[in-house]
Amino acid sequence: MPVSPLRIVMLLILLNTFLGLIVLLFPSGERGFVVNANPPFLHLADSSVSDDSLSFKFQFVSAHELFNPKETVVVDLDSVLGDIDLDTIIENEVIVDTSYSAPELNKRIQFASQDKTSLSNFFRSLKEVENGSNEVIRILHYGDSQLEGDRISDYLRNKVQNRFGGNGPGIVLPIDVSRSRVSIHQSESNDWEKFAMYGRKRQKQGLYGIGGSSYAYTGQFLVKVGEDTIVTKVYDSLITKSKIVPKKSAKTTDTLTLNDTVDQKTTIIKIPFDSSKFTLDTQYKPIYEKKTSSYSWLKFRCASRSYPRVRTFSHVQLMYQSKDSVYLTTQIDQKESVLEFPPAPYGTVVTLHKGLVTNEVLLKFTGVSPLVFGVVMDGERGVAVDNFPMRGSSGTGYSTIKQSIYKRQLALSNTKLVVMQYGINVVPNPQKSYNFYQRMFDAELKAIKAAMPDVNILVIGPSDMSRKVAGEYVSYPNITKIRDAMKNAAFENGCAFWDLYSVMGGENSMVGWVNNTPALASKDYTHFNARGARYIGEILYDALMTEYVEWKQSEIDSKKPLIK
Repeated sequence: MPVSPLRIVMLLILLNTFLGLIVLLFPSGERGFVVNANPPFLHLADSSVSDDSLSFKFQFVSAHELFNPKETVVVDLDSVLGDIDLDTIIENEVIVDTSYSAPELNKRIQFASQDKTSLSNFFRSLKEVENGSNEVIRILHYGDSQLEGDRISDYLRNKVQNRFGGNGPGIVLPIDVSRSRVSIHQSESNDWEKFAMYGRKRQKQGLYGIGGSSYAYTGQFLVKVGEDTIVTKVYDSLITKSKIVPKKSAKTTDTLTLNDTVDQKTTIIKIPFDSSKFTLDTQYKPIYEKKTSSYSWLKFRCASRSYPRVRTFSHVQLMYQSKDSVYLTTQIDQKESVLEFPPAPYGTVVTLHKGLVTNEVLLKFTGVSPLVFGVVMDGERGVAVDNFPMRGSSGTGYSTIKQSIYKRQLALSNTKLVVMQYGINVVPNPQKSYNFYQRMFDAELKAIKAAMPDVNILVIGPSDMSRKVAGEYVSYPNITKIRDAMKNAAFENGCAFWDLYSVMGGENSMVGWVNNTPALASKDYTHFNARGARYIGEILYDALMTEYVEWKQSEIDSKKPLIK
C-alpha cells in the first residue's frame, strides 16, 4: 500500500517533536542517563565518577548546547612548535653540537624550590663529563607505551651524546614487545620468558632488574610439525542471537545443553535440535612438538637508519643474576669467544667485549638459565640514555623490586638521572580525586630514592589524550588532576617536574597533533608518531640544557669573591 506524502510529513513532525522533547529534558554537558545493572536502574551520569557496574550510558544534545554550541578550542601548533628545528640524520657523520633553544616559561622544568637542587647532582656529573672525565654516566628513561620504539629516548640520546659524547643504545632488554625499536634491531630464540613488575607474569621475590623486568630461557620450544584433520557434525542451528527458535517440523528432537554466563551467574539452557539433520565440517588443528634447543640466543644488530652515534659502540656487558655458573658463546662482528662467569646470587654486571662494534652482537647461552636483566652497549665515555617502555603501566611496581638488586645495578651502571614518564594509562577511567594515585606514585619515588639516595629524578606528566564526545574528539577531563597528583608527589620527594600536557599545547592539543600536516600523533589520539616523538625529544633536551647552563652560571657566580 503506497504511503501518502501527507503521512510522511506527519511522521517527520512527530519524530522531530519527540527528539525536541528529548533535547529539552536531557541534561547538558558530558552528563547523561545511565542504565545500571543494579538499583537504581536509571540515574544521571557524572563523567568524573567511575562505576564498574554501569551497563549503558545515553548521551544526547541538550537544549542549551543546541542553541549555544560549545566553541571547540583549537590549538595553534605554529605557536607551539614554530621555532623548533629538528635534527636530521646525517649519514655516517658524528657531530658535536652545543646549541639549544631556551623554551618558553610553560615548557620549562619546574622545581619545588627556587634553588633548583633537584637536578644538581646530575648537572655536576654532566659538567665532569663535559670537562673530559673518562666515564659513562647514565640516564634511565622509564615510561609507558608512549616510549615504545625508543623514539623519544633515541632523539634525546642523540642530542645529549652529540654534546657530551657517548655511543650506543645503552641498556637493551632481551625482548622488545613493540618490535619497532629504531635504535637497534633485536631478536631472540622463542624459548625466552619475560617477568615484569607491571605485567601478568611476575617474580614472587621481586627479582627484577634495572628495567623493571627479568628474563630467562626454558631450553624448550614448540615447533609446528603438521596439521590434524578433525571432522565434526554441525547440526541445524536453532539459536539466533541467544534466542531459542523452535523447530516444529523436526521429527527427532534431542536436547543440547549450554552454559550461558550472565552477570557472573551460570544459567543452564536446554535447547531442542534435530539430531537427524547435520552437515560435516572439516577443521584443521595444528600439531606442535616440543623440542629441546642446544642453546638459547639473543641477537642485536646495529640499525643502519639510526643516528650515527648509536650505530657503533665499544663496550658490551651482561647484567644478570644466577645461582649457577653462566656459560655462553659470543659472536660479535663475527669474532667468536667462549665465556664462563661465576654465580652471582645478588646480581652483577660482567664485560663480554671491548672494542669497536659496527654490525652485530649474538649471545648463545647453554646450561641452566640465569636471570638476565639487560645487555649493555655503550661507548668508553660520555652519556648513555636507556629506554624502558612498560606497556600498560601507570608507574607503579618499583617498590616491589628487591632492593639489594636494584641498588647494586643503579650503582654499577653509574645512573645519575631517572626520568619517569607515566600517566596515560590512568586517564581512561576518570575519578573525582587522584589522591590515591598521588600516594601510589609517592611510594614508587621513595623506593627509587631508597635504592640510590643521590640520584636525581625528573617526573614527566601525562600528555594530552582525546576521546570522542558528541561526535568530536576532546581532551579527557581528568588529565590535569593526574598531572597535579604526579607533580605533588614529585615535589614532596625532591624531584623535578616537566608538564608535558602544557608543553604540547594543553586542552585539545592532541587533536591538533593528529590533524597536523604532516601528522604528529597517531589516530588513537594517545600516542605520538615518530615525527611527533622527535619534537617532544627536542623540547625536553632544550628544557634540560636551559637548566644546566643556568646551573653552571650559578656555580660560577657562587665562587666569585664578594666586592666590599
